[in-house]
Amino acid sequence: MRVFDLGLGGVLAAGLLLAAGAARSDTLTLERLLHVEDLGRSALTPDGRRLIIQTQKPFDELPAFDINRAEISLGRLMVADLDAGGPAAPLFAPEADAGYTAGPLSPGGGAMLVNRWRAHRWQAGVLDLQSGALRWFDFGVELPLYGRSLQWLSDTAFVAIALDPDDAPLHVKLNASNPRRLQEAWARQAAGREPSFTIMGSGRARTTAPRRDRRLVQVNLASGEETTLATGGFFDMELSPSGRYLAALGEAEPIGLVQSGPVQMPAPTRRRALTLVDLVSGAVSDPCATCTTLIRPLAWSPKDDRLLVFQHPATKSETTGALTVVDARTGRASPVGATLTPAIDYGDEGFAVVEADWIGSTPIVLARAAGDGRADWRALTGGEGINLPRRLPAAPTDLAIVDDHRLLAIANGAVWRIDDRGRASVMPLKASRWIRPAALGLGLRPLVAPLRGADPWAEGPGGLVSASGRVASLADTAGFVARSGSRTVVEHREPYGVRRLSVVDAAGRERDLIVLNADLARLDLGAARSFETRSPSGQSLKHWLYMPPGWRDGDAPPPVIVVPYPGSAPQGYPSRFAISTNNITPNPPLLAAQGYAVLAPALPRDRRRGEPAEGLADEILAAVDAAAERGLIDADRLALWGHSFGGYAALVTATQTGRFKAIVAQSGLSDAVANWAAMDPHFMTSPEDGAPNANMLGYHETGQGALFGTPWDALARFERNSPLLQADRITSPLMLIYADQDFVPLAQGQAMFNALYRQDKDVTLISLFGERHIPKSPANIRGVYDAVLPWLADRLSLSSDVGDGRVAKRPSQ
Repeated sequence: MRVFDLGLGGVLAAGLLLAAGAARSDTLTLERLLHVEDLGRSALTPDGRRLIIQTQKPFDELPAFDINRAEISLGRLMVADLDAGGPAAPLFAPEADAGYTAGPLSPGGGAMLVNRWRAHRWQAGVLDLQSGALRWFDFGVELPLYGRSLQWLSDTAFVAIALDPDDAPLHVKLNASNPRRLQEAWARQAAGREPSFTIMGSGRARTTAPRRDRRLVQVNLASGEETTLATGGFFDMELSPSGRYLAALGEAEPIGLVQSGPVQMPAPTRRRALTLVDLVSGAVSDPCATCTTLIRPLAWSPKDDRLLVFQHPATKSETTGALTVVDARTGRASPVGATLTPAIDYGDEGFAVVEADWIGSTPIVLARAAGDGRADWRALTGGEGINLPRRLPAAPTDLAIVDDHRLLAIANGAVWRIDDRGRASVMPLKASRWIRPAALGLGLRPLVAPLRGADPWAEGPGGLVSASGRVASLADTAGFVARSGSRTVVEHREPYGVRRLSVVDAAGRERDLIVLNADLARLDLGAARSFETRSPSGQSLKHWLYMPPGWRDGDAPPPVIVVPYPGSAPQGYPSRFAISTNNITPNPPLLAAQGYAVLAPALPRDRRRGEPAEGLADEILAAVDAAAERGLIDADRLALWGHSFGGYAALVTATQTGRFKAIVAQSGLSDAVANWAAMDPHFMTSPEDGAPNANMLGYHETGQGALFGTPWDALARFERNSPLLQADRITSPLMLIYADQDFVPLAQGQAMFNALYRQDKDVTLISLFGERHIPKSPANIRGVYDAVLPWLADRLSLSSDVGDGRVAKRPSQ
């Protein structure tokens, strides 16, 4: 596959042949796409000698497809000995029907947590990396989505968040649990002897809400002793540097949603409690029984057993909270930085976090003082503290902490050294971000915290640069994994599907450890191009176009399928253009193999406007017309296929223009009011996993839907942004694809279908059963393409011939 960049004037600026080799005639087929393998996270053992590698076997070899996260069931573990040389080899002999993922390594590197998913059972084990022996336990370990779920006390003991033997992490069981529970409920109803209902409540009735509990356990591998430390709704933990105290976050008693304006998606519906466990005495305490604790920070001082958290009254907003230091030895909680306003960041998903850590025994926090124009890192030494980067030309974009008392801050591409008194000096280094070595079994919190190390490495011009000035050259396509002495482990995730993990020596020589999907480099996959336009406001917009195999400048312009996603405007190669089963319907390389050009238009948007549908078709058509003016597409043969928020964009576009001859809307909301009020099907039969919750409410009030209100106080806005309520304006043929286990309800597709059926308009509805947001069953995926491709060809007045290879005759032929 080739990538070209066309500048603003449409002149070819650069070309890069990514898949080199002889002339190729084979193109991508659906069957090959379904057989793609992948790389997971890899990490070095503490001695730097061995690399633990997580791989995923081909997607179509899943033992069962009723799983939400396919990588859990596809996982295979490999190991490469960097000293001995040679390729990676299996870490142990896997069971054919099981998937494996790696967890944290012990401090000495002699043992490692292994998670196994087999026959719908989630189980934890410990692998002896010397002997290869695996020891399985009668529990599974929670996934570390936010921080950690297992930490080693020594090479022979650990603490963990343990699940019951019949339980699995929510994100693992989402697609498997509900259909089975529904069948069981239907059987009870048919027999008439047992009730077949669940119950949930709000307000006065919320005390009935069930909860799925987990255990904090301590396991001694040498003695075989397993001790339950505490039981509760635990989901995150952090061990103190002394190893004596364990801090855990968990869901406690139910609470109502705080009524302070539009709600966030992950707004807690239970008090998020902080639990401290003394591993010596066994004492368990809750330092504030009326507080909710944010998921960040959860940071121990490196000097003593004091914990830094941000807490607020459970019945009030996080904006009423305070940064708090909890002394684990006494249980005393002391607010700090009272004169400062911490910068609460909600991110894309609405999780409220505060960035805070320690320099030695002094807390630091990203906060504002009265009158400050920007938030800065401040050392809390009393009063307003010390503004550490005050002399920097801009706010730091990344921090490292060296020797527990100095900051290394990256700002405007330069590296600054800042001491604990705020004295700053620029270093002779250029860098964009600090590099965090890959680690196993970690969630987001430790991966985004300030990097700690004696001589941290950063991304610099042409490769890596350390704080001391050491340099390691890397290829442009190489992603950093880890450093071992003078060796650098890198990975290559090529857009055309090839995955490589390799080691680079001090001389820059690269040796492959494992290569996946090598045959994809020999296929004719077409060319990806970018071109630029300007918006009416003058903003530069970079659009991406995937051209069919064999097409060359001067050829007849091919028909185009637009794959829109509001809010997306990638400057680099779009992730949706990758050959991956993560974006399988639609998959642009596969559609290009049918002879279509595939356009991903830049659609930046200001979520704060609260009008997600406003002007969407005009923005899409501006990119379409610009591509047509360059002779790259046939503007009279337009189709569009959107998924998720792109599916919503497809429906909105259908109400705003009739230029598209075919529109596929997959898993997109049509009625904002009904979708606001919807509930994930999983929680109807498993309310103990977290229902009721604010997910769909928050999606529409402050999340991607961003309507900033409720249907009773912003009804006109909900109506304006609901394609269902403009269905009378639709003239383009529509194909609707929805699934019964999706959090975007099947009813959203049914409503739009009935609205068009009522008008006798051209519409088709595909209802997928047993699927969630992204189809997993190869039979269903084949069925979708078998329906969509002939339909597209017909609506675009093109011939269609789908054969055994599941590839239609290319419309440009």
